[in-house]
Amino acid sequence: MSRFLKATTVAMLVSAVAGIPFAARPALAGPARIGKITVKHVRLDWTPTRTSGQAASLNAQAAASASIPMFTASVRDGTSTFRYSMVGKNPFVAQTQPSTTVSTTLIPVVIKFSNGDTWNPAVIDSCDSQSALTRARNSPIFVAQPWKFGPTSVGTGQYIDAFQRGEFYRQTKPNGINPGYHVKLALKTHAALVLHVPTADAAESTTVCGNRKLGAVEINYLDGQIQHYITATLGSAATTTFPLFLLGNVVEYIGSTSNCCVLGYHNAIPNASQLQTYGVSMYDNTGDFGSIADTSILAHEVGEWMNDPIGTNPTKPWGNIGQVAGCQFNLEVGDPLTGTGITDTLNGKKYHLQELAFFSWFYHSSPSLGANGWFSSNGTFRTSAAPC
Repeated sequence: MSRFLKATTVAMLVSAVAGIPFAARPALAGPARIGKITVKHVRLDWTPTRTSGQAASLNAQAAASASIPMFTASVRDGTSTFRYSMVGKNPFVAQTQPSTTVSTTLIPVVIKFSNGDTWNPAVIDSCDSQSALTRARNSPIFVAQPWKFGPTSVGTGQYIDAFQRGEFYRQTKPNGINPGYHVKLALKTHAALVLHVPTADAAESTTVCGNRKLGAVEINYLDGQIQHYITATLGSAATTTFPLFLLGNVVEYIGSTSNCCVLGYHNAIPNASQLQTYGVSMYDNTGDFGSIADTSILAHEVGEWMNDPIGTNPTKPWGNIGQVAGCQFNLEVGDPLTGTGITDTLNGKKYHLQELAFFSWFYHSSPSLGANGWFSSNGTFRTSAAPC
């Protein structure tokens, strides 16, 4: 059965800091040594600090010999030319075998605090009959099904695969140059990464599920642990895969507990002199974040990883929309529509996903390359990005 996308848009009054404002919940009156979260805004993005040399090195690795299937190409936008790298094969060039499969390793992250509070995405909690890990594995992120974007069938695939087909529909439609175009995720689940978080990097607040607490970890600590795990434990073999780290009802804060919350991000680092991409996402079943629930964060991060795997694909400036206050300059397909949810029922479970912006929205294609001439997957954007 074809799936029709139904929009549920969250009001987005953007604060001075990039993100969606969110009313703070009462802080947990727990042990003083564990920090208390002040939730001011919600972000599904974070970019670690890189020098220009580090960014150039990663871009060179992507262009030369990326370990996962990627292509590098250029696009004209008015009088400007932008060079970008993307996961999969080039949809603008007729391919003998246009389908790509990326080995994807889903790694549950168990968070343990010094006061005994624990979050384990592989364990069922009081808000669901299945664990976050099981729900994620059985979600539209990894399970293929037929999709329709508005009146147009974009074929059968996982959600982000369907998005790729939809945003390049002029090339992937039945009479296009690459009707068999796909970018598929071949999923396997890895043993858990268990983190005993130092008190200085831990915080929490009340919620309704499991241990009744929303966990929070300082993002630089978390990312440092994940990078070390990739290079020291997964090793160089991980460069040919997409490691995707899954947390359950745990967010990140940046530096201070008052700067919360990041719900997911994607990144790229060197690993054994090769390019290594990876993603981090929370699975949320608390309902605390409105339409940003269960697998909508995964949809955001996997979509952005596939379209901007290093996070440096340049665009003309756009902004003051979605989670972005001010101007942004990259091909992050989730950020302009953070909080614009869609739903999909699969095997009796109603999953939340996120609408994503098409390539044509960023690069001002006229007409759009996307399905229905739209500029986003559910038609929220009917014109390209406004100047910023």
